[in-house]
Amino acid sequence: MTSNFDFSSYLSSANLLPARLNANSNEVNDSPQFEVTVLSGGYTNFTARVTFPEPIPLATASSSTRTYESVILKHAPPHLATDSNIPMSVARQATEARALELITGAPIQFDQDNPVESVKAVKEVLDRYPIIQVPAVIHYDTEKNVLWLEDLGDLKSVAEALAASSSDATSGEDPTLKNALQELATQLGSFLAEFYQASETLPAELVDRLVSLSNVYTSGTFEYLVNSTRDSLEGAPGIDEKEKEELVKRVEASLTDKQMRKARQRAEKVALSIVHGDSIQTDDEENPCLGMVDFWPGSVLVNLDWKKCGLIDWEYFGMSDEASELGMFLAHIHITKFKPSTSPGGQERLGKFMSALFQAYSHHSPSKARSKDFQRRFLISHGRELVNGIGMYQDLGAKGSQNVMEAGIRSLRAAGGSSNELNLESLWEGSDESGGIWLSEILSSLGFLVPET
Repeated sequence: MTSNFDFSSYLSSANLLPARLNANSNEVNDSPQFEVTVLSGGYTNFTARVTFPEPIPLATASSSTRTYESVILKHAPPHLATDSNIPMSVARQATEARALELITGAPIQFDQDNPVESVKAVKEVLDRYPIIQVPAVIHYDTEKNVLWLEDLGDLKSVAEALAASSSDATSGEDPTLKNALQELATQLGSFLAEFYQASETLPAELVDRLVSLSNVYTSGTFEYLVNSTRDSLEGAPGIDEKEKEELVKRVEASLTDKQMRKARQRAEKVALSIVHGDSIQTDDEENPCLGMVDFWPGSVLVNLDWKKCGLIDWEYFGMSDEASELGMFLAHIHITKFKPSTSPGGQERLGKFMSALFQAYSHHSPSKARSKDFQRRFLISHGRELVNGIGMYQDLGAKGSQNVMEAGIRSLRAAGGSSNELNLESLWEGSDESGGIWLSEILSSLGFLVPET
């Protein structure tokens, strides 16, 4: 993806680099003082890696100084980076900065002059899983809407790495790589379960302030998802108008259920309290679960030996539902399975990775994963992302697109009109035998009672 933001000009005028790297310096040096590489894969922001000829000291957001060989810069335009016709609040960068400060245990800079002290609960979870890494905030330029982040290294999307051909070094055919892949999936599943749990223990006032940031723009995202689902199902084979609207209604209800309505009400209260300087008063006694919200394989990056897993792109961080996040993540893995370029070995690795991840998650949250409400929300999110994914992925081909649409419809049907109407048998109606086995093994590892295939 090309960037409409000139990172080189920004760096030359930002006055954040040491003088010898700044174009405003009087020092004469004809050699490049930094190298900018625009990164692809994101939809929301323009992102670049900046590499320096030698490590340089930079003051971090927590007022300490560290040396860096490279940094990641993210610029937030007032619209989606991939579509200037879709407006989006630049407040998303404040959301990501605050989320990363929370997770990495740094002081949370809601107010630059009076930051909230670091919170240990989430950082302690991160520390328990050394493979899982989250970038630290170096600097947040609120004037230019540029976020400076720690560079986790040259990583690739987990879906891309898993789908690689068997001749690729990342294939996992080597026993050492297989074990490393298993360990990465296990740590990721365990981290997610404990992360969601830890977020429920955070002080209510902190949760309210975090949620109020992302609430500025997520409501529009929910509306977009509903409309996109309706458009994607238009003319889908085997669905009449009545069923289409019923499936869309399920998606809409899942995005605006009681918990999500409470989140928005809480966010409105905290926004008013900040404006008027009042203390925050809420009626909701249960702290909500927080999460990425937009949790997909593009936010999970890995290296070639499966020894590092970076979690990036936290700009939607806020009120969430772990069932929906996990369903969304599986949907994009599921889509990758249907790509013509994904080898049989890649399909197998995708399935085994998800089974190991879900098994670890279920081990930490067994009762939650087995509840009908959880499974219904999971299926709706999974189905929604599948049917919408056809427009997102351009390399599926006709057969792949058909398979994705059919799988998405099956998930939305299986969710039923309520948790008491869950119909898991619908997941395999019309599914080919190999695809049914692939999905059943994954869902059974999460606690779904699936029929024998």
